[in-house]
Formats: sequence, C-alpha cells, structure tokens
Amino acid sequence: MIDFWTTVVGVYLLVALAAYVLFGGADFGGGILEASLPRHLREKLEETLAPIWEANHVWLIAVIVILFVGFPGFYSEVLTRLYIPVSLALLAILIRGTFFTLRRYDPEPRQLGRLYSALFRVSSGLAPLFFGFIAAGLLSQHPGAPGEVSGLSVSEVYVEPWLSGFGFLIGLFVMSLFGYVAAALFYGELGDAADKRIVARRAYGFFLATFLLGGLVLLEGARSGHVAPNKALSPLFLVSQLAALLLIGLVRFAFQRRNAALVRLAAGAQVLAILGGFASAAAPVLLRTEGGELLVRDARAPEVTLYWLAIGLTVVLALVLPLLIVLYRVFRARPESDGPAESGSGDYFE
Repeated sequence: MIDFWTTVVGVYLLVALAAYVLFGGADFGGGILEASLPRHLREKLEETLAPIWEANHVWLIAVIVILFVGFPGFYSEVLTRLYIPVSLALLAILIRGTFFTLRRYDPEPRQLGRLYSALFRVSSGLAPLFFGFIAAGLLSQHPGAPGEVSGLSVSEVYVEPWLSGFGFLIGLFVMSLFGYVAAALFYGELGDAADKRIVARRAYGFFLATFLLGGLVLLEGARSGHVAPNKALSPLFLVSQLAALLLIGLVRFAFQRRNAALVRLAAGAQVLAILGGFASAAAPVLLRTEGGELLVRDARAPEVTLYWLAIGLTVVLALVLPLLIVLYRVFRARPESDGPAESGSGDYFE
C-alpha cells in the first residue's frame, strides 16, 4: 500500500518529468529541427530559443532532486547501473549549451561558426538518443539483486542492460518526438503564412516518424521481453496511445486554421498521452533485476522525509512557476535583439 505522501511526491515527480519532456524536449528538438530549416527560419529559431533554453532545464533539476530525496533506493540503483548513459546524456547537454552560447555570443565566429552550429545540432540529437538508452535500461532486467553488483563483470552491470537495438530504437523515437514538439511550439512564433506551412510540414514529418518508431519500439520490446504483452494490451496503455493517434486530427485542424495556441495544446496533449502510455508499460515496477523487482515501496524515503519534501516542493513550485511564466511572456514580447548575437549570423547559418 502506497501512503499519501508517497503519492503526492510521485505526482510532483511525474509533473516535473512531463514538463521537462515538453519544454526541455522542445529545446533539444529545436537543434534537430534547425538542420532542416531554411536559413531565415534558423535565425528566427535561435532568437526564440536564446532567452529560455537554460531555464527549461530547471525541470531536469527538479526530477533529480525528487529522486535523490524522495526515492533514494531507485536513485542509487539508476546512477549505479545506468551510470554510462546518464553521464553521456549530461555530457551532450553540456556540449549543446556550450556551443549554442559560443555561436550566439562569439563576435567574430568566422569558420568556427559552422563548427559551433554542427556541434550544437549533433549534441541536440545525442542527448535524446541517450535518454532513449536510459529508458531501455529502465525496462531491462538487470543482473544480480537490488544493491548487489559484486561478482559481476563491468559489461554485465554497466553496458548490456541498455546498449541494444531496443535502446537505439527508443532513442530515435525520443529524437523524433522532441523534433515534433519543437516544430509545434515554433509554429506559434511565426507570422508569415509561407513560413508556417514550412514548419507545419516538418511537424507532420516528425509525427509520422514518431508514430512509426513507436510501433517498432513496441514490437521489438515485446520480442525481446522488455515490454510484457499484457502491459502493451492494458486498457491504460491502449487508451493513451489511441488518444495520441486521434489527436493528430485536432493538430491538422489547428494547422489548417493557423491556430497556434490549439496546435501547441493538441501537440502537448499528444506527448503527454505517449509519455503516460509508456510509463504504464513499466509501472509499478521501478527496476527489474534477476534477484527481484524494485518497487516504489522499497525505494521511497521515510514518511517524514516525504512529508517535508512535499511541503518544500509546493512552496518552490508556487514561487518558481509564476517567475517562469513571466520569463516566457517578457522574452516572447520583446523586439528582436540587435546585439552581439547577430554579428556573425551570416557565417554559421549558411
């Protein structure tokens, strides 16, 4: 039986994760989307990302803090067994931020500008790819028992559970999903009808790739034993995936009406439905090992810790959420900058 405060903290964790998939995912997807856009739209996309790209990672920090404090048993297992893909994902995030900043603020990028852009786009794709490998590791059966890795080889513990064709498929799925979110959100920043059509076509393409890759993930997951057939056929999973598929009709309607707010709302609902469906494929098991399953009740912190964590998260959310809303509104309404960010734009967007 899961107590009240465990449920509250778990809800906060899911909210933070969903927010990071939507807003942080749009950031990563922006780097993927950028490579397919004409030059003038690349410049506009950079202007859209520049003020808020770093703020979106507050949700990743929230996820890490909630896991560390509220579910230490799960946190320690993940950071031990999936240390390599987690480290590679964080490294990709670091590289992405570094070269986005260098590209934007280097006053004379010259030939280096193209290198900045290339590394920004590649790392924008690598981060979600490694997220996919992490997801594959969470759905895999790990050797040993929870907290016991002695006597096992490095490959058995740190590599084999996540490095597989299944993990690669999930990584591609996450990349296409993030590209779709980025296209849907970027659509609302455009005023020209021709530009809107270009971005709408990119959104359709990313969603088609997401739909096809999602099917391949399910098939490979069932074949390899990562996803139990009864989980893939559960009512919650089927309803969530059906909702995501049917919402494409609403997205199409919104694009036809050029209703940016409805595009964002429908695309966001699709992503949340997909995320909820795939989460239901694993719940209530947090991690599977040969020695047993790690459940929520086994990984959670003491009740008093969860109580104060829930209070702290409520206070922090009440303070941070309004500030983030103000941040988005202020920079969305501002005139385009004529500062150092534009001094080298002719080099790195060619």
